[in-house]
Amino acid sequence: EVVKYGLLGDRAFFGWLEQNWQSVFGNDVQAMTHVIETSCTAKAGIVTRDEIESGERALLNLGHTFGHALEAWTGYSDRLLHGEGVAIGTVLAFRLSEELGLCPAGTSQRVETHFRAVGLPTTIKDIRGFETADENELVRLMGQDKKVVRGQLTLILVRDIGEAFITRDVSAARVRSFLAGQLS
Repeated sequence: EVVKYGLLGDRAFFGWLEQNWQSVFGNDVQAMTHVIETSCTAKAGIVTRDEIESGERALLNLGHTFGHALEAWTGYSDRLLHGEGVAIGTVLAFRLSEELGLCPAGTSQRVETHFRAVGLPTTIKDIRGFETADENELVRLMGQDKKVVRGQLTLILVRDIGEAFITRDVSAARVRSFLAGQLS
């Protein structure tokens, strides 16, 4: 949850987390205070600017469209916890952004490296039983997301770390092709 605020709109905070995550995990009071203040301020800013959830607030769902589909695919079981699904979904959003030429090459690797350092899964292949995953089923499950508008997937993608945006311009066919590549 905390890293999301760096990835959404605060590149410097993400960099700080990369350097200081062990202090955060070690419950260092100064580090924890910084993380809590930064995260609360970021979330409050987004919620205040979009109290009725008509736009910018959807950014808080970074990684969730992919993540919720993965959770549904695993039957909401202990094979994939919510935070793990969102972590994988976030890396997928960064990878798709790279594939679409929206953000610099290597950006997703940086996010993946950080998630792996803190012990989170980062690929569909990290899920037990991934061999049975099917891109068609995953796209179908993504289509059930609450953010789908008139049959169009709503994705949170990125131009870089700290530069997330909302789009409905990526077709289900393109997402299916992307997921097929992630499963191979």
